[in-house]
Amino acid sequence: MANARERDLKNSTLAADIRKIRLLLLTFATILIWLAFDLVWTDGFVLTPRNLTSLSVQMTVTCILAIGMTWLLVAREIDLSAGAVMALVIIVIFQLQVVYEVGTFITLIVAFATGILLGLINGSIRIVLLVPSFVVTLAGFSWIRGMAFIVSEGQTHAGASESFYLISNSYLPPVYSVVLILLAGGYFTFKALWQILSGQPKLPISRLLDWLQLLVILGATIGSTLVFYIYRGLPFPVVILLILILVANWISTNTTFGRYIYALGGNPMAARRVGISISIMTIGLFSLMGAFTALAGVIQASLLDAGPPGIGQLLALNAISAAIIGGTSLFGGYGSIWGTVIGSLMMASIANCLSLAGVNTFYQMVATGIILIITIAVDSLVMNRGKGA
Repeated sequence: MANARERDLKNSTLAADIRKIRLLLLTFATILIWLAFDLVWTDGFVLTPRNLTSLSVQMTVTCILAIGMTWLLVAREIDLSAGAVMALVIIVIFQLQVVYEVGTFITLIVAFATGILLGLINGSIRIVLLVPSFVVTLAGFSWIRGMAFIVSEGQTHAGASESFYLISNSYLPPVYSVVLILLAGGYFTFKALWQILSGQPKLPISRLLDWLQLLVILGATIGSTLVFYIYRGLPFPVVILLILILVANWISTNTTFGRYIYALGGNPMAARRVGISISIMTIGLFSLMGAFTALAGVIQASLLDAGPPGIGQLLALNAISAAIIGGTSLFGGYGSIWGTVIGSLMMASIANCLSLAGVNTFYQMVATGIILIITIAVDSLVMNRGKGA
């Protein structure tokens, strides 16, 4: 009995170490991308505070969607309609703001209601008709996009109210930005130090990984403080994203709902036997995905100040890619919010650096595809080895 417990402890420690290694490798790979393009191809423009601030905004929309996608993938579901949902939300926003001159508060309520309703429809069809989510949302990719063109009559409206425009085009003052960053960085630094000094017996590699994690947290805190203090402060979309990341990570690791998501993806039959309602969880996850998509739509609409019905064609694929690159398993049962954030940052960094270097955007698609194939291949090999294949 003691041997079994000891073996389980070793296995869980090894799994945690593998996840840390993956996140650290992604982080260092992203830094290497920055350094390579900064020193060789962009004459030192990548690591300027202005560009890093722009990069943080560029990753916001994809990262918000990828967080919702992470929960779906962990639960063995998927949403291919996210880009179409965002397009329809944006169309609704500009119809209300420009055509009907509705105030910003009501516009936001209707935008979120639209996203949640579309997510609810996807989830309900998935459960009631027992149609795989891949098929349900692939159909949604078509009919929801069609609705965006019908509602807008194929036209692009622009010129939202000033209050709506300021949602994504305002900055938290530098002093307040520094305080917010230091508070968040201090919390995670304390948490990492507590892990190191907790006194639990660990392998040398585990302790090394803990120290590397602490160094990354300190580096990210100091670097972010300098960047956002020098250049205008934190953009509001980044503030919104940071709050969402912290809340989503807390839900994933500290709540019953979060545990149910992982139980649902790890072993659906066992989850059903212990009383977890798969139907309610699935519909709830799709509804949450709709809410996240609506939030992304609000930010994107405010950034662009325009509502083209064809927007977001590849957005769902980008969000799925960010989640998978960040370590979320296509086979369900595992994924982390922080991994998804780093995956989103890497994808945004590739796009940003290639753009600054004057490289055709087609190469960005090639690079993302290669990284995605490698990530899925590694994930598959790990799964098969774990099953003794």
